[in-house]
Amino acid sequence: MTDDSGFLGLVDPHAYTSFVGAEWTLEGLFERVDSQMRQRTILLWGTGGEEQWRVDLSDSPVDPRLPIIRQITGPIAVTGGELIVVNLETVTMAAQFADSAVDDDKDVYGSRIELPNGDYLCTISQLTDPEEGRAHDGPDFHLQLLAGRIPPWPEIAWSEL
Repeated sequence: MTDDSGFLGLVDPHAYTSFVGAEWTLEGLFERVDSQMRQRTILLWGTGGEEQWRVDLSDSPVDPRLPIIRQITGPIAVTGGELIVVNLETVTMAAQFADSAVDDDKDVYGSRIELPNGDYLCTISQLTDPEEGRAHDGPDFHLQLLAGRIPPWPEIAWSEL
């Protein structure tokens, strides 16, 4: 997954309300994301750098041989049988253009995740430190999805915005 802004996310494309307006501001966009996180339609997190990230998805924990730089668990709901992994560029395009959607690039990135509808806990583990050299051949992020429900995030994880 490409990341030119330092953010990745997991989105329910069937429930996330993406369009903010043609003249959106970064503040307005993040207010929308915060609102949608409270509704469990998106999880957005800071990556710590602009990179080409490898994202692994599993219902199992992180391989114990891989280092966990940081880890957080957040809630997301599935309403249309799928979630997608997105970068902030995809979210901003969908925010600016009414005819654009957060799932426009899912086939390009292969980021579609088929799941039964319901509530999930997503544990996001960052396995590489963006300020250090790559220390392993595994993924940069591991997303573990398990059925369950917890309170929504109050803000974007690992972000100073």
